[in-house]
Amino acid sequence: MARTTPAERFTAKATPGPIPAGLDTPCLLWPEESLDRDGYGRFWVDGRVVPAHRWSYEQHRGPIPAGLELDHLCSVRRCVAADHLDAVDHRTNVLRSSGPSAVNARRTRCVNGHDLTDPTNVHVAYPPSHPHGMRKCRACARARRTREPQLAPVATLPTRTTPERTAA
Repeated sequence: MARTTPAERFTAKATPGPIPAGLDTPCLLWPEESLDRDGYGRFWVDGRVVPAHRWSYEQHRGPIPAGLELDHLCSVRRCVAADHLDAVDHRTNVLRSSGPSAVNARRTRCVNGHDLTDPTNVHVAYPPSHPHGMRKCRACARARRTREPQLAPVATLPTRTTPERTAA
């Protein structure tokens, strides 16, 4: 009995799925029982488990360039279609997603409707937790300053003296 090749096993596992908006080909879906806890396919090849989408990309398009990661253009983690995968840097991958950072980065108006594309209305803060900056609306900050009551200086309380202990 001839042993099947990794490519044959891979093809047998992947099943066609829907055609996502903006793409011409259907997703190739990895079976649910072979997904990791994050929803990505796992594939046993050459004595180890590898991410199925990475294996597919490398078989069809070559090695993933150093410093880059794969972005699912279809936004389906279990998709292993090589033409649905794009090698990009981490920042691009995050900003293409639907996570809170990406959604906020795409916003053009603040919650009060002020323009966030006007550089004179945007302050970019660089706290240690946000190395790429966090946009703040200057118009909202001005409005907050005028609404907040000015705090009076804190009065200092008299210090309490303690009786000194005498040695007996």
